[in-house]
Amino acid sequence: MREVEQDPRKDLYNEPNIQGLKLRDLRYADDTALLSTTTEGLHQLIHSVKKHSEKGLFLNIKKTKIVDTDRCKRTSDITVDGEKVECLENFEYLGYKIEGNGKCSNEIKRRTAMAVGQLKKMEKIWKGQDKQTKLKIVRACIFPTAIYGCEGWTLTTADEKKINAFEMKCYRRMLRIPWIAKRKNTEILKELKVGQDWLLNNIKARKLSYFGHLKRHDSLEKHILEARLGGKRSKGRPTRRWTEDIREWQQISPTEAGREAQKREVFRRIESSGGNVHTDMPG
Repeated sequence: MREVEQDPRKDLYNEPNIQGLKLRDLRYADDTALLSTTTEGLHQLIHSVKKHSEKGLFLNIKKTKIVDTDRCKRTSDITVDGEKVECLENFEYLGYKIEGNGKCSNEIKRRTAMAVGQLKKMEKIWKGQDKQTKLKIVRACIFPTAIYGCEGWTLTTADEKKINAFEMKCYRRMLRIPWIAKRKNTEILKELKVGQDWLLNNIKARKLSYFGHLKRHDSLEKHILEARLGGKRSKGRPTRRWTEDIREWQQISPTEAGREAQKREVFRRIESSGGNVHTDMPG
């Protein structure tokens, strides 16, 4: 990628400019995501990567996909060596499916569906009698599949309801309670000695922990989180931001939450409560 950066065509890449930082690519091992604000810029970037990678490595066009954001006025049409690069509405990167509109509701549905599939495969285990052992198995094997990458989620009220419904579905299946049985959720939680919204609070704690980590360290993620982007906002209701969750859970602004995150021990108490408490910082 160093040679791509030094390519004479580098001024044509049109990378996203995030308050002075040009973000051309995201890399993890051999998984690379190329970023550009225009179709022409992406065309130049793909051809440059292909040219400079052909020294023992080859760009697989069949595995290369393009995702246009919802701000794009037309679908990207890029051809490499006579083969058209497929354009999709979303793509999976490091196990996380990224949508062109930036929303995560479909990803939450996908992850919970995968977890339910695992839940059904473990039917023999749920025939056991020890409820606490089965609960530990659910928390160790099922929930991690469902909440993978939850630190990057931006939760809506509908998403929170889906997460709570998924949690109760796991408990009912674990206890082998048929759907025709008229048992309230509160009774099941009391039987298992589980608090209300346990899984949702766990997600909140993870996201708050990640937020605190970002605020305490200088990194690319912190720069993106705190940067101000140029341009005009589109008409209609603005899209919910990632930091809006932090604001609602702590009842303070993200800036003030960032200051609290500098005090690790205090912020950890907030994380463990799922962001439901706020403590004033000592002078």
